[in-house]
Amino acid sequence: MPSYTVATEKKSYQRKFQALCDQFIKKTNGSQFLKKHTKIVDNLLIKLWIDSDVSKKNTLIAVGGYGRNELFPYSDVDILVLNIEKSIDNDENISQFITKCWDIGLKIGHSVRNLAEVKEEFNADISTATNLLEARLIYGSSDLYLKFNSTINKIINIKKFFKEKIIEQTLRHRKYRDSAYQLEPNIKESPGGLRDLQMILWIAASQNKGKSFEELKQREILSDDQYKKIRLTTNKVNKYRILIHILSKSTDDRLTFDVQARLSKALGYQAKTNKKSSEVLMKSYYKSVNYIILLNEILLKKLDPNNSKSIQINNQFPFILSSHLIDIDREHIPIIGKYVFEPFILLQKTKKAQGFGANLLDALNNIGPTINEKFRNNKINQSKFIEVISGDDKVNRSLRLMNKCNILGNFIPAFGRVVAQMQHDLFHIYTVDEHTLNVIENIRRFSKASLKYEFPECHEIFLKFKKPYLLYLGAIFHDIAKGRGGDHSELGFDVAIKFCKKICLPDKEAHLIAWLVKSHLKMSQIAQKSDISDPKVIHEFKDLVGTQTYLDALYLLTVADIRGTSPHVWNQWKASLLYDLYASTTKLLSEQHKSPIDMVNDRKKEVAKILSQYSIKKNHYDEFWQKLDLNYFMRFDANEIAWQTRLLMPHTYSDKPIVRIHHHKGSFIEVLIYSKNRPSLFEKITNFFYENQLNILDAKIYTTSHDYALDIFHVMDDNNLNESYNQLFQHLQQGLTEIIPRKFESKEIALRKTRQAEHHDIQTVINNKIINDKQFELEIITDSRPGLLNMISGEINQLSLEIDKARINTLGNRAEDFFLITSKKVEETTIKQLKKNILERLI
Repeated sequence: MPSYTVATEKKSYQRKFQALCDQFIKKTNGSQFLKKHTKIVDNLLIKLWIDSDVSKKNTLIAVGGYGRNELFPYSDVDILVLNIEKSIDNDENISQFITKCWDIGLKIGHSVRNLAEVKEEFNADISTATNLLEARLIYGSSDLYLKFNSTINKIINIKKFFKEKIIEQTLRHRKYRDSAYQLEPNIKESPGGLRDLQMILWIAASQNKGKSFEELKQREILSDDQYKKIRLTTNKVNKYRILIHILSKSTDDRLTFDVQARLSKALGYQAKTNKKSSEVLMKSYYKSVNYIILLNEILLKKLDPNNSKSIQINNQFPFILSSHLIDIDREHIPIIGKYVFEPFILLQKTKKAQGFGANLLDALNNIGPTINEKFRNNKINQSKFIEVISGDDKVNRSLRLMNKCNILGNFIPAFGRVVAQMQHDLFHIYTVDEHTLNVIENIRRFSKASLKYEFPECHEIFLKFKKPYLLYLGAIFHDIAKGRGGDHSELGFDVAIKFCKKICLPDKEAHLIAWLVKSHLKMSQIAQKSDISDPKVIHEFKDLVGTQTYLDALYLLTVADIRGTSPHVWNQWKASLLYDLYASTTKLLSEQHKSPIDMVNDRKKEVAKILSQYSIKKNHYDEFWQKLDLNYFMRFDANEIAWQTRLLMPHTYSDKPIVRIHHHKGSFIEVLIYSKNRPSLFEKITNFFYENQLNILDAKIYTTSHDYALDIFHVMDDNNLNESYNQLFQHLQQGLTEIIPRKFESKEIALRKTRQAEHHDIQTVINNKIINDKQFELEIITDSRPGLLNMISGEINQLSLEIDKARINTLGNRAEDFFLITSKKVEETTIKQLKKNILERLI
């Protein structure tokens, strides 16, 4: 074919493709697009094949997604050139054909094989085997194609194929944290994505039971109702994926926040009260995902070639146990409405049971929407639900199955409102219901002796907690009022109380559950924003919790809650802060009331005892301690004071900066800096940490009576996994010692918003509170970005203000930073100017 003809064909294909895309944008008919796109490419390949004069010994076969007539925009065009000969010679005409395909703009994935090679590769690689199962003749010998299909059917090992595909799906799901409900899912690969639908058809095809859902319906593997639902679901998800490709002009299958916004606009979704149009779109998408996950599980269990015989479970009519799954015979499905919670109780009590069978899952899913107020008010149903969440085993699994089958959200309608509810706060990465179930799973992990190593303190506390189901109910309701507008903790309190009264829980239990909902953010806020070495803070928190039981419950829920938001939010620093707050409050609850001065005196005695172990006597550190006031002894705990005293007592009047670094309570680093007070000292230090890519977690800034700065920084190094910490510590110590005495020139840092922050339009909030005529508090809540703290300290320094204390709190992509700032005289105009300057830098 002459070059001008290739160029002509390219223009023709591009014109047809663009017309098809334009037509789809208008009508959004997904199945029509896929068929027409496949047909356009078929015709083009046939023309190129003929014009390239490829030998008749070769047959052109479509495989993969192209083979099943589902060619998405910009997707690869996978083909197999099947040769009839036993040995294949290089064929220049095939090479020319492939080159022309690429020149025209098709992303060709090709292989040239004979039947012997096909057979060998089919048995060797599960991905190749899957691709070949979806083969479709494009052009060439129909006899050779039939022989090819016959060969595949003969060599396939049904049990081996099933096992390997299940492993493959399990690993793929694990890659996405086994969750379909992340806020930016992959529409193809995530659990509940298109791959899970394709998985059903691959297994069915391997067993020669059908290559389409229509064929599965004809063979009565799918019911009429399931077929209708899966057809609608498939069309919807295909439509979304086609549109994503067209809008992005790429094969990127991620439903990122910006893509969600563009998709919802293109599909005409309208915003609702307290919900963006993209949230309405995603709620619809997650409902489709939920059905895909359910159907994937039901049909894979039906198609499992290893199914064993069923047995009756202890005469528990109508339930049977088959292949370690609790199930029900099809003839008993109509009566399942009488036994809604029994399967979950049975699952917990039957040690061998690992889940539910296909019939039971389908039956429970159909029952979900029929649960009404009469069912919810039934005392037997209420007691059965409490029995489920009071179980000793498989509580988390039971609740996840309830949610999967739409029973949990129908029995607790308020929970149904937050199913598939998005959370745009820059630190949750899951929908509300998925996050809630993650929290319950985390609490359940505290109960397992085999997982004690994860959180030994939580394990011990949990074992002493008499009624764990109160924790689970607290977790179910803790975020139940999200998406309603207003304070979800306060609103959730009312929802929890109403439910507890409805199911007749004792007042004492109802109050604990509702209090947990109302207070579930308090402990993390105090631990991360307040100075928990300050006795006043501990006293106030003790008054909030009131009793050890309430403290235990709140601590367990808080740890589980933070860990359930995102893998990036929880770290050893937060673990340490929370446990220190818990331990200090526990101690205070067991003691008689003490004044802050009495507590400081106790702390000094404790420090003296620690120092005596190093043969350090009071007269050795008297001079140093005389430079420290009551505030110092309230802001640092006994171990911190002892360490600082040991290091600094010989250097009370040092001319050179003293820098010491060590590991502190696990995975973070503590940096002590003791120096004559200098202008811009805090800004110098934060700039140094920024340049060395260290994340500041916390800063305690203290000035002695003889004007020396005693600053403690807790930092994390996420980039130093392979470097010796000794080398890092030496580098930091030397660098800080050198830069502190130098004159500092502030550098303006470009602060770029993250992609997530841009999409959610996160508003910066700056609050201030004047403490006295020399001090004021400043709280900044904004999206986290590199250089943020450095910029803030620079703006504070520009107005001749000094930072006395800083608490740096990063929650995923959100920053909540607190500063106590000192001025010669606090002026309202200065505070307004500072807030204005910071806001301008954050635009």
